[in-house]
Amino acid sequence: MAITTLHDTDEGIHRLMNAMFDLGVYDGWPRTDVRLADTDAVYQEYFDGYRMLMHDVCDAADTWWTATIQAQRNRGLDDQAAVKAAFADRLAGAAAYPKVVWMVRFGWLAVAELNKAQRPDQRVRPETFLLQWMIDEGETEIVRLLACMPYWPIGLDEHGDWC
Repeated sequence: MAITTLHDTDEGIHRLMNAMFDLGVYDGWPRTDVRLADTDAVYQEYFDGYRMLMHDVCDAADTWWTATIQAQRNRGLDDQAAVKAAFADRLAGAAAYPKVVWMVRFGWLAVAELNKAQRPDQRVRPETFLLQWMIDEGETEIVRLLACMPYWPIGLDEHGDWC
């Protein structure tokens, strides 16, 4: 499997890993990411589950995205035009697959909940959990999939809690 994308993976990684700093939600947090091996065992356990599920979700997203591009080919477009047309309809490409969005939100909110029980210096930024640790673990296709997201599908409520 190789996720078809028009997006530059490195730019996507940079955008996603830095987006939340613009909101000021990490004031007082270290700018350095916590390594998976240096975290509490509960984070490692959650990550192992997330990673396993993301393999299945990535495969399903790739199948869905390939069919989406094929539908454009079936309309008479050549390969390059079909990919561009598919992205014109779905800016996030394969990352627009609903289970990808659901897994990202689920993972983000799980990490936010875990962080509530940690000292500030032991907290893990959700984007580190979702993306940086996948990079560190060599999960190239999952990283390519996630890097297609134009933004994290998460928000803050009136109390400053993730929602």
